[in-house]
Amino acid sequence: MKVLEINKEDLEYNINLVKKRAKDKKIIAVVKGNGYGLGLKEFSKTLIKSGISDLAVSSVEEAIELASFKLNARILCLEATAVEAEIEKLIENNIIVSIGSKKCAETVEKVASKAEKKAHAHLAIDTGFSRYGFFATEKEAVLETIQNSKKIYFDGVFSHLSTAYFQDDFYVRKQYSLFLDIKKYLEENDVKIPIYHICNSSAFLKYEDMYLDAVRVGSVFSGRISVKNNIGLKKIGMLKSNVVEIKEIKKGTPVGYSNSDVVKKDTKIAIIPVGYSDGFNIEITDDTHKFVDKLRRTKNSCTAFFKDDRKKVTINGKKYNIIGKIGMNHSTVDVTGEDVEINDEVLLDISPMLVNSKIRREYI
Repeated sequence: MKVLEINKEDLEYNINLVKKRAKDKKIIAVVKGNGYGLGLKEFSKTLIKSGISDLAVSSVEEAIELASFKLNARILCLEATAVEAEIEKLIENNIIVSIGSKKCAETVEKVASKAEKKAHAHLAIDTGFSRYGFFATEKEAVLETIQNSKKIYFDGVFSHLSTAYFQDDFYVRKQYSLFLDIKKYLEENDVKIPIYHICNSSAFLKYEDMYLDAVRVGSVFSGRISVKNNIGLKKIGMLKSNVVEIKEIKKGTPVGYSNSDVVKKDTKIAIIPVGYSDGFNIEITDDTHKFVDKLRRTKNSCTAFFKDDRKKVTINGKKYNIIGKIGMNHSTVDVTGEDVEINDEVLLDISPMLVNSKIRREYI
């Protein structure tokens, strides 16, 4: 048996901490990636119950799935698609679209006119992330797009920060300044848009001066963040399984694929039915390519060489080492000298985002 347990009380505690810090600013809760692994529907329902009814996802598919739950919430699709068939689906489901180019705006206008509906949208501005959005230097194009749109109501304007989790704030400040220039330009041209937002979770915790009208946060609710936890967030989500086999193996016996471990004494092992297909020992690789980043990775690898970096699990409240390579569906734990038995509960601290979406989420 495997289940990802979410402590509802702790999650609500985190939500309230976020609300307290945001004060009077609107909170747009990002629930992408199956609600950061917490389960899209249940996580969204918990947010709405706590008074947060503006939700955002990062893809058309997620937006349509979220809309199918018929929750009392506004849904923003952050993917600024210009694909007509996708825009049709978004407008059909009353989802707020993101517009990041003239082509996208023209397609939204066309679809909305055909459907005889008013489309709601947020303008995406690229201040240096190089993904979705008008370039911050395209002020005239942004203004022209707004003025030429008859079937689109612009609820907001947003951008995304690329280095908010860095200690150095130079690039964050640069992006923020470019975004403010767009805001100022539109206001000088009598364009009134209700909501401007740029803060992600890292920026939310570090730059209170950048909140503007709204903050757009997701990982902060789970307490699994890339910056210092300066508001007392609790870590949400724990994978729970059980011991399915106990064995005694002799000194000199290899364990796991590649014979990566050979026990140096008679050893008692417990088999846990959790492996990398479940998300255990899956890491997001560092795919940065600057020379300084390569040096940092080399330094970290050298430091790790002298550390005990074995993965651990908790059985009956006590931590134990994984031995041998972790398999697709199983892990082996050294429980020598301990009173560990078949069916004992095992807890594995894994980011919910990495836990296989087929594993049941249980709110307790």
